[in-house]
Amino acid sequence: MESMHPGTTIDTSRVAKCLKDAGFEPSERQVELLALHTQAVLERNQTLNLTRITEVDAVIRLHILDSVTILPFLAAAPSGDIVDLGAGAGFPGVPLAILQDRPVTLVESVKKKAAFLAEVCEELAIPARIVGLRAEELATREREAYAAVVARALASLPALVELAAPLLKKRGVLIAMKGSPSVEELESGDAAARMCGLKRGNLVRLKLSGGDEERTIVVYESVGRPRLKLPRRPGMAQRHPLA
Repeated sequence: MESMHPGTTIDTSRVAKCLKDAGFEPSERQVELLALHTQAVLERNQTLNLTRITEVDAVIRLHILDSVTILPFLAAAPSGDIVDLGAGAGFPGVPLAILQDRPVTLVESVKKKAAFLAEVCEELAIPARIVGLRAEELATREREAYAAVVARALASLPALVELAAPLLKKRGVLIAMKGSPSVEELESGDAAARMCGLKRGNLVRLKLSGGDEERTIVVYESVGRPRLKLPRRPGMAQRHPLA
């Protein structure tokens, strides 16, 4: 596969073909924005650690295509805003902002990464709001404000459930994008969910089109009140999970 270097452009036809082969039909403008955002990620990656993936086809599949796999799950969520926790380079939040109409908030506590996201979204006129806070800090300001929380490769399921719970409105959903979580992690996630007023719904295992990479999408729904006061102090969900 071809490697990316500063100044190299991503061929939009390759992006369009990858998404079309997987059953998605973005417009030409949407494909262009997806390519430009990803190109900016790879160029800034020379000075800011945004991704370990730098080969063109791998970037298209493992970042862009991986991000859009959750679009059907978002379509089934109640109306309202989306928040991407630990947005990093902007996957999946930026593709979601490009490809659907719900307002998207990108939460990234690393200031340099948040600044990059703000810069690229402003430059490309991508309608996403960037918040340079931890999830727990956002939850104290915007409790129950979101219809969907998405998280990709951020933390264990028990931690994700806890971080998402105070952000979700009633019947809102957490869409956790995982690799191949163990039975133990799933059971711990379910136990934490019961404490946090959430319940597991969909669990879908899939392989990304064009390769063998396994993905698991785990969806939890907000169905009741948590049994404990949330959010806890920043970092507690990861260091001392509920289950």
